[in-house]
Amino acid sequence: MKFAPTLLLFVAVSVCGFPQTNVLTANYDNNRTSANLSETVLNTWNVNPAQFGKLYAYSVDGQVYAQPLYVSGVLMPTGAKRNVLIVATLHNSVYAFDADSAGPPLWHVSLGKPVDPLQFYSGYKDILNEVGILSTPVIDATTNTIYVANETAEESSISFYLHALDLLTGSEKFHGPVPIQASVLGSGTPGGPNANHGVHSFVGANQLQRTGLLLADGSVYLGFGSHGDITPWHGWLLGYNAATLKQNMAFCTTPSNIGGGAIWQGGRGIAANAGRLYVSTGNGDYDGANTWSESVLRLSGNGTLTDWFTPAEWSDLNERDQDFGSNGPILVPGSNLMITGGKAGVVALLDRTRMGQEVTSNSQIVQSFQASDSGGFAIFNAALWPNSGGPYYYLFARDEPLRAYRLVNGLFNTAASSANTTITSADPRIGFSVSANRSLATSGILWLTTVPTNALPAPGTLHALNASNIAEELWNSDMEGARDTLGSFSKFANPTVANGKVFAPTAGKEVVVYGLLPGVPGIVSVVNAASFQSSSVAPGELVTVFGNRIGPSSGVAATLDEGLRQFPFQLGGVQVTFDGLPSPLLYVASGQINTVVPFGISGSSTLMSVTTPAGGSFSVTLPVSAAAPAVFSRDGAGSGFGAILNHPDYSQNTPANPASRGSYVAMFVTGAGPISPTGIDGQIAKSDTLPLVAQTVKVSIGGHDASVVYQGAAPGLINGVTQLNVKVPESTEPGPAVPVTLTVGGIPSQNTVIMAVQ
Repeated sequence: MKFAPTLLLFVAVSVCGFPQTNVLTANYDNNRTSANLSETVLNTWNVNPAQFGKLYAYSVDGQVYAQPLYVSGVLMPTGAKRNVLIVATLHNSVYAFDADSAGPPLWHVSLGKPVDPLQFYSGYKDILNEVGILSTPVIDATTNTIYVANETAEESSISFYLHALDLLTGSEKFHGPVPIQASVLGSGTPGGPNANHGVHSFVGANQLQRTGLLLADGSVYLGFGSHGDITPWHGWLLGYNAATLKQNMAFCTTPSNIGGGAIWQGGRGIAANAGRLYVSTGNGDYDGANTWSESVLRLSGNGTLTDWFTPAEWSDLNERDQDFGSNGPILVPGSNLMITGGKAGVVALLDRTRMGQEVTSNSQIVQSFQASDSGGFAIFNAALWPNSGGPYYYLFARDEPLRAYRLVNGLFNTAASSANTTITSADPRIGFSVSANRSLATSGILWLTTVPTNALPAPGTLHALNASNIAEELWNSDMEGARDTLGSFSKFANPTVANGKVFAPTAGKEVVVYGLLPGVPGIVSVVNAASFQSSSVAPGELVTVFGNRIGPSSGVAATLDEGLRQFPFQLGGVQVTFDGLPSPLLYVASGQINTVVPFGISGSSTLMSVTTPAGGSFSVTLPVSAAAPAVFSRDGAGSGFGAILNHPDYSQNTPANPASRGSYVAMFVTGAGPISPTGIDGQIAKSDTLPLVAQTVKVSIGGHDASVVYQGAAPGLINGVTQLNVKVPESTEPGPAVPVTLTVGGIPSQNTVIMAVQ
């Protein structure tokens, strides 16, 4: 059965924005990888001094240590949809900005008087001038709530509060704020007010709240440490119901000790997975019973300690001020592995399901190795790119090369996969982020902030490196003189990368925004025309090229040569080639070209070149794969309802016109790879000689395997559009929005669309 579809070739001229992503928590996710794997705009060939640079900066009222957070598509009270950036400052303010413009804040709230640290802690210089909001907040996008912890001066004392702010207005929610107070069983600090009463209480003046907040399983969690190890201090982990702000857990690392066990983690967030929380602790004593310094702890959501890891040399680490907790744990996605490491520069790979507690020989460790040369004050921050070929782990010890290590088959290659010896930083408390489109090599960028001196304040530099080979620096904020300068370095502050922009916090009362410079000629991105995702390209794939001044100022749609049944290879003064093979053109404009990858490309990469009407030429190297499948959507947006027709009347599948279980539907995809007999580039598929997809195609509807009865060219459409005739499984659960996915040659589709089934 072959349908003769009435589906128009709207895909030839569709214009779609890039998929949007959110950054709602510190380090991007609860695994704390510091990686955004949904970045489809920025890549290794458009982040360069000619195309990329400073766009604008947001002025705020204090230093920014917290990572800026990003929420896309927020419907504001005005009725306008905006991408919103949330910025918290040490002056105890929270700002909401339009992330796409340099205008004034959408709203701004002050949460009280910040603390002058020198008023309470003589000689304390770790944080200068004031302490207000030090940690990264967390956002619940389902309720439009921002959870923020702040420190404030009240007369002669210090207090902490937890706030729940409305994302749309900044107003308090859930009867907040609530004062942060806690007590646990324990004798407390010897000589303290509760030493003989069996209760140890939280004392705000002794604590510092640096760890990024965690939202997990309906609760908000906060970690507390010290002001530069000024005694007395204790490590605290506190939890609050996200809907009521009522405290529902309290855990102290040293409840019957003089102090220690700070949960500070260099500002990194508390990690979480499957109802379990993971934190690292700093200097202090350990006894394996009631005192938990220099350890990695696993707790249940109610605060019960369920397992831990303590290095055998914990006492030596404590004596030398080599906190094991200077860098929080990273959970490796898709595995039971956890990466930890602290000031001593030893990377420890642990099984988080069997952490092993304390063993004299450290034999419970899956693997450990010395990742820095000096072995001192090494790891304060790190990032992980969860790459399908093996995750990359990045760290930068003070006055040492920046290094990348590869995790392969569950173990680290202890020789660095790449290193950078030209970038230096006198302070190891740098910012780290990775942006990538999943595992696509040409999309991976490591972003970091450095500073030439550890005497702060001092100017910092934002760097962009090829994440697959960090020896290759793509761009930095000093390359173009004053145009892109970052400003004052803010330690521990991670840049936020989202939807083509980089938001870099500073200690100079600014968040500096970087991105692709408007109007600079060049190619910005090459994406699948069905999914609008970047990936490798496949023979015959319809792709959309986004850029600036790559085509005529007014868009030109191709006209089919009816005699030859052929689309043109030159259009509006534009020509596109792949390894010299001309590709048929469907639409050209200054900012967009829609074309089809020639069936004749081969090898692992291809050089795509665009010749413009003005005679200019732009080229990029793209990875090649046997397939890069994606399903066309009905509205051309890359998601939502698929371009799916019901049999026998070829009507569009909609909730009002669902397909019956056991009936047949036709769906339309691209990126299915080679066809047999080989497709002729740019020609319309003829009904009497339809080529078939050469690789195995599998379709899933509602999680059930569907029978594919036809997989080949779509009659009347250009070679490269594949039609799949599929039988809806009888076992599919009916519904108005049933997910549809496919694989071609074992390669999964880049997107998921939906269809209606009755």
